[in-house]
Amino acid sequence: MKKRNIIIDCDPGIDDIVALCFAVANEDKLNLLGITTVAGNQTIENVTNNALGLMSFLNKDIRIARGAKGPLLREKKPASNIHGSNGAGDYQLPHTKELYSNNAVMFMRDTIMSSEEKTTLVPVGPLTNIALLIKTFPEVAEKIELISIMGGSTDVGNVTPAAEFNIWADPEAARIVFDSKLPIVMSGLNVTHSTGLFRKDVDDLMKSSGKVTRMCGEMLNFYFRGDHVKKGTFTPIHDACAIMFLIHPELYKYRHMPVTVDCSEELSRGNTLCDTREWIDYGDMYPKVLTEVDMEKFREILLNNLYKLDELYK
Repeated sequence: MKKRNIIIDCDPGIDDIVALCFAVANEDKLNLLGITTVAGNQTIENVTNNALGLMSFLNKDIRIARGAKGPLLREKKPASNIHGSNGAGDYQLPHTKELYSNNAVMFMRDTIMSSEEKTTLVPVGPLTNIALLIKTFPEVAEKIELISIMGGSTDVGNVTPAAEFNIWADPEAARIVFDSKLPIVMSGLNVTHSTGLFRKDVDDLMKSSGKVTRMCGEMLNFYFRGDHVKKGTFTPIHDACAIMFLIHPELYKYRHMPVTVDCSEELSRGNTLCDTREWIDYGDMYPKVLTEVDMEKFREILLNNLYKLDELYK
């Protein structure tokens, strides 16, 4: 299997951190060209510190660039109730790595254009950086293989009844990206609410003697303090879905369809209107919207990869 060039654009975030660990565990399949950060789950300072902290924890020399400190037009509203005051479930990561760049958009542009192969972007936070990249440097379009997005939903939201957090946080940016005509895969809540771990899985991670699994377990345990987990028995790990699809697309079902982002106000803000009418057959020029996932296989692969990292970081 040929390695896929990827840049992960994220707002770490507990599930971002688990997703990044999953990506590092698959370096035989993914060529991680860099990590860019965007304000979302927490402030740009906190999420960038968490990205640097995780790479320090894993002792990985992966370039990290700091991105947008807020949405294109809106006021920034962190999700502290979900991810804690520092964005990492109050877990304290080490800080030995230095920031590579203060300009995530320029970093992405230079990295994409200098690579011989096309690059896949994996945005798992608000789409501010990606929208700025597309609008500022339209020449990157021909060198982007795919944009694998964690965001949106074909049905209900989480931050509001109509909207998923990443899209709600910067709907104008999301509309720019979805209207770009670039190849897009959307991992929405309708799928990611089934991609995660059970309470027992997290308990086992917390009890692990492995460095990485114990860290992930302690962070994920923070989720169970909130009411967003399913009756305290299961927690989604939304962001890992966008990376899992790149490695194991066979776990998913999907349909091509238009995705329209609502940039109005009130409850409809950030809604991703997906044309799910079964009698209309849209072609592959439209986004690939994930509709189903093999929940148990996802869980098994994710856990196996986290435990695999323990062997690398003894």
